[in-house]
Amino acid sequence: MTNLSHELQKYQSSADLTSLPKDIRVSIDRLTVLLDSNQSLRRIFRELRQALEKTDIPFHIQVNLKDDTFTLSKLVEDDYINVVFFQLSQYGGFEVIRIDFNPNSLKEYHGQTVWRQILTYAKLNRLDIRLSRLDLAFDIFNRPDILMLQHIKGGVSHKVFYGRSGNVESKYWGASGSNIQVRLYDKNREVIAHKRADKLNLQEKPYWWRLEFQLRTKAINEETISEIHKRLENFSFYSLESIPPENKAFAYIFLNAPEMLTQLFPYLKPNTITVKKGRLRKHFKKYNINAFSLELQEALRKQTPRLNQELKDLIGEFLTLK
Repeated sequence: MTNLSHELQKYQSSADLTSLPKDIRVSIDRLTVLLDSNQSLRRIFRELRQALEKTDIPFHIQVNLKDDTFTLSKLVEDDYINVVFFQLSQYGGFEVIRIDFNPNSLKEYHGQTVWRQILTYAKLNRLDIRLSRLDLAFDIFNRPDILMLQHIKGGVSHKVFYGRSGNVESKYWGASGSNIQVRLYDKNREVIAHKRADKLNLQEKPYWWRLEFQLRTKAINEETISEIHKRLENFSFYSLESIPPENKAFAYIFLNAPEMLTQLFPYLKPNTITVKKGRLRKHFKKYNINAFSLELQEALRKQTPRLNQELKDLIGEFLTLK
């Protein structure tokens, strides 16, 4: 892992970004599907696992009866990679079968046939199928300035996490339990941490960052894509050039560590800080050329038909993103 990290740094330091592609790829990175019914689900949960065990599937089934879970996993280079996770649990006071998986991993390990068997089993048992989580990922290549991406909408929490070297490794916008949370992180470093060197392409993609929208039940509907477009309008590379010198320090903290404003400006009343933040939002929106946000929105617009087809193939036709 250390060698791969050093190799990543080497490619990044010598990369000629003018000759490398700066693509934006949008994908469905994770789905949580709930199966529920008026009948008891414990028997169905057990029978589903037994049916998969009897089927000639290219996966190992790891069972934890104590926690009412089992996992379909794949052996890759002496290590098991989880592909589909099943759990009998409580959701909203009702018993459900929760299924978590990454559609990209499902394809990578040729699990589509198994997934169709699972859905067929659910339909034969007249189980309702619904989504409780959908992660939409923007993979952004060869743009190291992505670290400066900021979000200025009011009422949204902002956290930054640093690695041992002191470099930014991830940023979060929105509370962990909110209907929509956004995360920006270094995908190359995540791949290295998970020991998946086969996924690296450092010559062509020395910089690979992911901007990920984690959507929960109330945010998953036919207006999901429209809502993401609206949220993307608040993301940009905001410049301090148009800010008067006396306000630059406040504006810098506002963009990079808004939770520190009250500590670094203790002489300002809370209401004054709120007013200054509101004025800065209006100023940035007026003077900022939001080219990168428009680029993200255009990538999403072009790739939405493919996303809809993938969602249809995975869970049926009950939801169309638009």
